[in-house]
Amino acid sequence: MSNETAVKADIYWILLIASIVLLVLMPEQAPWVETKRGWYTQPMMGALLGLSIMAVFSAYRVIQLTCGNGNKWRSTVFQQNPIESLVYMLDSYRTALISSVLFYLYIKSLPIIGFVPATFIFVTVLLWLSRLFNRTWLLATIGTLIALVLIFRVAVSVWMPDVWLYSLLPDHMADFANRYL
Repeated sequence: MSNETAVKADIYWILLIASIVLLVLMPEQAPWVETKRGWYTQPMMGALLGLSIMAVFSAYRVIQLTCGNGNKWRSTVFQQNPIESLVYMLDSYRTALISSVLFYLYIKSLPIIGFVPATFIFVTVLLWLSRLFNRTWLLATIGTLIALVLIFRVAVSVWMPDVWLYSLLPDHMADFANRYL
């Protein structure tokens, strides 16, 4: 078994273990909410479905990679240097890792700088990283942001908490910014 196949097996083992742990922790992290709409509107259902799919398919891949190659996987994995294996694994997934870190920063910046600026910065950085940072995609980003604000803030009236940055503005400007930005 090649080093790449062993690293893939390691990744699927990590995904399998992580999904099972998160499924076990699900009742504590997303409690049942009393509602008259039905069980399918529970906040935990989306995460439960996603984690279940991840567990099933990562278990399938683990079985496929380990059983198909006999004990070669086990002997290859335990003979590798764990740090070299980790660096090799992270190098092949660097785009996903960078995107994950950027998304985490985006989520954390929402209550600080607001939806429109945070989303604009996030999408612009992703465009720059993917080498699509040109006038067409920038205008598409601005148009999409305007459409999202019009749909969710004006038409649907989705409530968002007040943003820290806008509290520094005068009251009438802060109210406008909290409503539309």
